[in-house]
Amino acid sequence: MSSMLIHVENVPMAIAESDRDRVIGNLRELKDDVWELKSENTKRAYHYDFNQYLVFCKDNGLPAMASDVNVTKTTCRAYLDYLMSTKLKHHTIRRKIASVRYFIGVSELPDPWKQSKLFAEYTNHKINQKPSRQSQAAPMRLENIDAINAQLDTDSLIGLRDAVIFNTAIDTIFRASNLLAIELHHIDFAKQRIFAPRSKTDKSGKGQYGYISTTTINFIDKWLTRTGIADGPLLRKLSPKQTVQDTAMQYHALLSRYKNIASLLNLAFKPSCHSTRVGGVVTMFERGVTLDQIQKAGGWTSSAMPMHYGEEFDVTKTGMANVR
Repeated sequence: MSSMLIHVENVPMAIAESDRDRVIGNLRELKDDVWELKSENTKRAYHYDFNQYLVFCKDNGLPAMASDVNVTKTTCRAYLDYLMSTKLKHHTIRRKIASVRYFIGVSELPDPWKQSKLFAEYTNHKINQKPSRQSQAAPMRLENIDAINAQLDTDSLIGLRDAVIFNTAIDTIFRASNLLAIELHHIDFAKQRIFAPRSKTDKSGKGQYGYISTTTINFIDKWLTRTGIADGPLLRKLSPKQTVQDTAMQYHALLSRYKNIASLLNLAFKPSCHSTRVGGVVTMFERGVTLDQIQKAGGWTSSAMPMHYGEEFDVTKTGMANVR
């Protein structure tokens, strides 16, 4: 699968000759036409999860994909039992099973979860034995961003780019994929907003807007002036000598900036690229912003996720704390 990095060498398969051309054709179509349309995080999860499944099948001599649904069910049940024996959490196991089902579906081979209600129930009951509470990224609050602004050397391009990254991230509460996709024509300085053309939860393709403060606008203006960037991606790759490149920075480079900031500020927690999104929500809760405003700011279709992020909000300011 070339750039998809799906390693199938020496992995047992049980695909009938009558299905083989279709399976290969579908996987090729996935690679050529669909794969690059997915977010980097989704691709990374599929890569990792399905390769792990293939290694399990190879080590245990089980067919990874099969034309006979009973053969696939035997393999998938063994894999599920293996996952349940590990320290993996509830949602991680569900994600890994979903990744396997994705490639079965793309190949148009029989899906044992669809074919067998009993197998679907078995899977749900097994996974429900694992705790379902999800951990979340450690929040980077507004005060963390203020500390970043105070310590960054914005005379250097990497420091100036960091200022643009973290201030834009906390203002817009964008996901990493949205941050990396920002181009200059998405920014409306007069109206203090950035348009994200794609959103993880936006099935209609309308996109969403994010607010940017005067502080962030000043950093962006300084970045554009220093670099001479006039169009294209806002956040660019920098060479080891801090020469600005034409291409957008990648996810792994963005994550390294979060890790670097943690070291610079001597943070007690390890931030991820989602930390500014969570921290923005927590900051808004702490400053009295209403739930519906937070939900709208983050582009969520329901209040469930901002409420989950808001669990970090100081409990001494909520509930019975307002009565006693």
